[in-house]
Amino acid sequence: MPKFVSLEEAVSHVQDSVALIVGGFGSYGSPEELLEGLAARYEETGHPKNITAICGISPGDKTESTEPLKGFNIGLNRLRAEGLVDTVMVGNLTDARAIAKAVGDNKIAGYLPPMGVMVNLFRAVAGGRPGLVTRVGLGTFADPRHEGCAVNDRAREKGAIVELMEIDGQEYLFYKGFKPNVCFIRATYADEDGNLSMDHEGLTGAELEIAVATHNNGGIVIAQVEEIVRRGTLHAKNVRIHGKLVDYVVKAQNPDNHRQCYATAKYRPELTGEIRTVAGAVKPLKLSLRKVIARRAAMELRSDVIINVGSGIPSGIGSVAAEEGLGKGMTMSVESGPMGGTIQEGLSFPGVANPEVIFSQTDTIDMYDGGVLDMTFLGAAEIDEKGNVNVSKFAGRCIGAGGFIDISQNTKKVFFMGNFTAGETQIDLTGGGLKIVGDGPNAKFVKEVQQITFSGEYAVKNGQEVMYITERAVFRLTKDGLVLTEIAPGVDLEKDVLGRMEFAPIVSPELKTMDPRLFGEAKMGLAPNSGRN
Repeated sequence: MPKFVSLEEAVSHVQDSVALIVGGFGSYGSPEELLEGLAARYEETGHPKNITAICGISPGDKTESTEPLKGFNIGLNRLRAEGLVDTVMVGNLTDARAIAKAVGDNKIAGYLPPMGVMVNLFRAVAGGRPGLVTRVGLGTFADPRHEGCAVNDRAREKGAIVELMEIDGQEYLFYKGFKPNVCFIRATYADEDGNLSMDHEGLTGAELEIAVATHNNGGIVIAQVEEIVRRGTLHAKNVRIHGKLVDYVVKAQNPDNHRQCYATAKYRPELTGEIRTVAGAVKPLKLSLRKVIARRAAMELRSDVIINVGSGIPSGIGSVAAEEGLGKGMTMSVESGPMGGTIQEGLSFPGVANPEVIFSQTDTIDMYDGGVLDMTFLGAAEIDEKGNVNVSKFAGRCIGAGGFIDISQNTKKVFFMGNFTAGETQIDLTGGGLKIVGDGPNAKFVKEVQQITFSGEYAVKNGQEVMYITERAVFRLTKDGLVLTEIAPGVDLEKDVLGRMEFAPIVSPELKTMDPRLFGEAKMGLAPNSGRN
């Protein structure tokens, strides 16, 4: 039977040089009080030191704020004190900027596999398998022929975590397993036997896989909960983790350390499926370059498909689809698990209001890897002449890919969306086209991307349809490279497109002008079944 202990006792079981798995997904599910207690213990005693921190997606809020309950004072950032963490193995560090900076400065060894690889590694380690065999990551920076997930010198000195192998003439990657010594997970309730339920959690993360992986390797499972309830209170169907898998339980003393989401202290039952709120009309986007891009992407939508949409510019598709009446028959899915409903933006991403179903993160990744997605709409920071895309490395520092590789490699149709150039621009919408008064100073279509997060070569080889959509130009990926297929009205082909690229794309002999309706205030009147009119 697990012990119900104080925070101080719980974190005392984390020793020097251990491998610690930390649950959570960005703004959701962080075992905040446990992380706070561990940081306080290190500040007071200098222990534990040199631990390896392992996460699917690091908990955090993407900021560098020093205010309470923000930035450096939440999530994995709490472990930022020099000497506490020696190595990280994390799917993405965007949410934990302090740790990302330490990795970039080579103070912490950084391994950044795809997020889906991480959660499936938890399952593999739980099952006593030596690691994970998958095609996810081939041709990208996860591939040992490129960087092998080791994103700084300290990691490269420590050795490889992924190997290239061949089965029946097909290439695969083998990601090596590891032995977790301790894990921090979070649940809503624990009963007197230590059974854990996730009633108020906005996402169903990889807590079960994490707990089993730790338990089956002789490690210590420590759970933070909102409340402790009497034996028999929890319905068997609501128990996510059995008490026999749990060693210690800590009840959070500070409610702010057990928020459903960092975005608000208020519990939102519509994120858990407990209730369904009356959804108001989706407010149309104001006419802007973002809306132009979202409109052009929405023209590719089809009915009866399962779609994944990324954050940022791609998230505008939902608003355009609603405005144009294109939503019928389409189901939105998020890599965090929910399917259907309304995907939340900002700090509330990747939660979903009024979901139709909430799968576990691990099950969702399995479905994605198997090809369940028909379409995905993702952002792009850099694109090169081979169709490769970078979203994981900026100014020489890698933050990881999150679920980007799992999604983009395994979806039938992939649409990358973003502004044509980077930096401040002055581009006027003329009602039927564009007038470029001042362009962004930095090219996004580059000779060679800093890091390969999406491999154009792999996509062509596997027959994926890939399109790159900007406010002034549209490209398609072919075996010969990028083909320019459309340009915006009012744009000069040589000056505003080809002259702003670091390579020469193939210009289609059937080059078209983008639909002038994209640039006007009025609704486009897209056909509800095909996305085109």
